[in-house]
Amino acid sequence: MRKAILLVIACTLICLGAWTSLGTARGETTRLTIYEGPKTMESSPIASVSVNGYDLFVYDVMVNHQHIYSDTSLPTTTPMTYFDFEGRAVISIRMPGLPNAVESAVVQPYAWGITPEVRDGEVRFAITEPGQYTVVFNGSVNKALHIFANPLETDVPDRDDPNVFWIGPGEWTIDAIALQSNQTLYLSGGAVLHSVISVSQADNVRICGRGLIDGSDYPAWVQAGSSARVPIHLDHSKNVTVEGIGIVNSNCWNLNSYSSRNVRIDNVKIISGRQNGDGFTFQSCTDHTVTNSFARTWDDSLVLKNYSGSTKGITFKNIQVWTDLAQSMEIGYETDKGLTLDPEISDVLFEDITVLYNFHKPVISIHNSDDAFVHGITYRNIVVENAFMQGDNGINKELMEMTLQNSRWSTVRDEFGSIDNVLIDGLTVIHTENGKVPASRFSGQSEDNMITNVTLRGVTILGNPVTTLKEMKLSIDAYCDGIVIE
Repeated sequence: MRKAILLVIACTLICLGAWTSLGTARGETTRLTIYEGPKTMESSPIASVSVNGYDLFVYDVMVNHQHIYSDTSLPTTTPMTYFDFEGRAVISIRMPGLPNAVESAVVQPYAWGITPEVRDGEVRFAITEPGQYTVVFNGSVNKALHIFANPLETDVPDRDDPNVFWIGPGEWTIDAIALQSNQTLYLSGGAVLHSVISVSQADNVRICGRGLIDGSDYPAWVQAGSSARVPIHLDHSKNVTVEGIGIVNSNCWNLNSYSSRNVRIDNVKIISGRQNGDGFTFQSCTDHTVTNSFARTWDDSLVLKNYSGSTKGITFKNIQVWTDLAQSMEIGYETDKGLTLDPEISDVLFEDITVLYNFHKPVISIHNSDDAFVHGITYRNIVVENAFMQGDNGINKELMEMTLQNSRWSTVRDEFGSIDNVLIDGLTVIHTENGKVPASRFSGQSEDNMITNVTLRGVTILGNPVTTLKEMKLSIDAYCDGIVIE
């Protein structure tokens, strides 16, 4: 084990006129918690960031700027930082690692309504709400800065409790951590933990804090002699909470839940830059909720599959997604990997999802390539800020895709399932790669295996309401019925 003992600056700071040009009121009070990085690490040379005049430690994290899949692809990096606050925070950024001086900057999501000030290569803006903020410089997504402005931490566990594993500030290497029933893992702000956390057949488990789980010690799982090291893996467990932490540099999937139930995930931030780096991925799970979170991934971002039974009662709400490769909101392809009798995926809600960028495959996809009954799926208030899908060699680049077809991931090849009762209620696409409406595709299999009763409501693409399937550029085959747009 290695560690570096650090001072965590966790205090109440009184901010007096931090930046008058942004309208900071004299005497305004902000509560701010900032965290030093480990002494064994150096702050990123790419970005220099401060909040209310206090310097932040900036991490370089792996991402996939290539937007292609290759077993030999090496990740690139982008800067990321975080802090906690309540009140008003003025953020100042310089980017010495860019090839050119900063002349323009955009803060995303656009819904924040922030127009940053750029002056002499410095970017400044103020925020008043906790959340995730991404800054893109000079019109290029390369080296975009991710800022995770957390709410102030509450309900911190008692470090003297024998059921609490307390990871303090600093850089730690621990081979693996297995949590049992009624145990808590607390990852302090300023901590970087090189490990994997497993929760197997356990009840009432909590993983929380402000620190990072970092998989950079492990080679990519596709390399010879390597294996998948999932940072957080839940297996046949129940009543699990994961909150506040970040997951970076994983060598495979990031937060996986398998055959588990009653799981609550809140304010978890994932940045993934290596092969098969799925974000929040659940197989054969029930009653899972992910809220107020972030996923930038080199593979599917929000994922549901069936591996050993059915999936039911899953909610993704208020999540920002950046998909460098694969699908943003994916159901499938594996919908009956466990050869279950009458498998289903049902009662699923994607709500208030902002897709900052999608660079590869469909944003919304249901790929039922086994024999499951997929039904009761709702997408509500989905905003796609940049739909730049390039697909694989020019194919599979739809905005939406729903299919009943075998694939290389199929387990059941002699039977097919169906898709029924899907509602897309509020879909806004702001930018596309070529300034045109992207195509979408629904494809059934037979008269017994169809896609039925899909309603699209409140669709706006490139500023224009879409009221017909033709305007939507939605192709449907003979095995689709009840596909309507309102």
